[in-house]
Amino acid sequence: MHITKRQSTNRKPTGMIENKFDFDINSLAIERRKQRIRDIWQYKKVDHIPLGLYVIDNKEKFTRKEIEQEKEKNLRFDLNNIKKSLILLSDDYIPFVKAEVGCATIPTILGAQVYHTSAFDNFSTVKEPLIKNIDELDNLYIPENNEEISLKGLMPLNLGKVKYYREIVKDRVNYAGFDIGGVLCGAIDIIDSSLFYMSLLTDKEKILKFLKRLSGLYIKVQDILIESYGGPNNMMNIDWEPSWYPEGRKGYLSDDPCANLSISMFETFSKPFNKNIYDNFGYGGFHNCGPHPCAASYTNYENGKLGAINCSLKCTYNELDKFIEAFKDKETVLYFLLEEEYFNAQKSIRLYAEIMEKGIDNNVACVPFYAIDNAIYPDDEIKDIFGSFLEMSIKYARQLKLK
Repeated sequence: MHITKRQSTNRKPTGMIENKFDFDINSLAIERRKQRIRDIWQYKKVDHIPLGLYVIDNKEKFTRKEIEQEKEKNLRFDLNNIKKSLILLSDDYIPFVKAEVGCATIPTILGAQVYHTSAFDNFSTVKEPLIKNIDELDNLYIPENNEEISLKGLMPLNLGKVKYYREIVKDRVNYAGFDIGGVLCGAIDIIDSSLFYMSLLTDKEKILKFLKRLSGLYIKVQDILIESYGGPNNMMNIDWEPSWYPEGRKGYLSDDPCANLSISMFETFSKPFNKNIYDNFGYGGFHNCGPHPCAASYTNYENGKLGAINCSLKCTYNELDKFIEAFKDKETVLYFLLEEEYFNAQKSIRLYAEIMEKGIDNNVACVPFYAIDNAIYPDDEIKDIFGSFLEMSIKYARQLKLK
């Protein structure tokens, strides 16, 4: 297959945006796709390994800042993506809408300011950490009342977007959650990163006390947001990744700082607080871009076992063999992010073939997660790209040892 990139010549619109959910959803087809995911999470036989592909159709040239700050543009962007994905992707795609405000909800509740980058691929984050001296931690105010939490930082924007989305969408598709992250992700945005890692060694008890307090805030924030969405089964999962997770397994968190921890430190500073989230919302998924020194300890908890691990292929590739082998015969589904800024379509197809072969060797189901930009690839090429992935995924399912 020959793939050529192109540049979009579309122009940004002017005037007010009036969003309408003016297309049909084949609910029976979507349910079949969800059942395939339920089955592969149990390592039951499927006709092919699910594919996490969808189409980005930013034909109206919205910036990342516009999408994050303006609910009308955010939803228009999502609806354009759904329409194009339903047309061009013949299977697996589960429509979703995703209200976005960046990655800084928890820190902003505590007083942090938001920093917006100019690049579309980069989400907003905190402008600077709140804590630059470890002795300041004990005096950091963490609200406990749900009403107060709902009025702080980015929460009004979050809740306003959800309300607007549900008025238009009326729960006809699933909602992807906000990027709330995990307790360590929040901590490293709140505390100066060098100070944070040093304090794991020099101020262990102070850090653990703070993480326990912060964990309580995470639970309350997710409770508020999940209720605003109408419950977890209206959602893909409770956090940012727009992959549909089975019912009862909607819990999800990110823990990128564990890339810098030993297993013993991960089990001390991370897992107890991750467990709180999973105990409340279900043992679903876990994200760390990579690398993965703690992979052997990712999935198993006292009260349950995670069904999925999500990572960036770019950040995992150098240890790909070791990473996949860590989940050999454990019936865990691995989701690999194939970011267009690092891997174009041709390379992504070749990389999926490589992942597939390693998955077969270790009896691990690996799902490629790839957002195909319609500004780069025309419609017919997107159909071909999906066809290439699908052909491999059929072979993949036949060679795994499924029940």
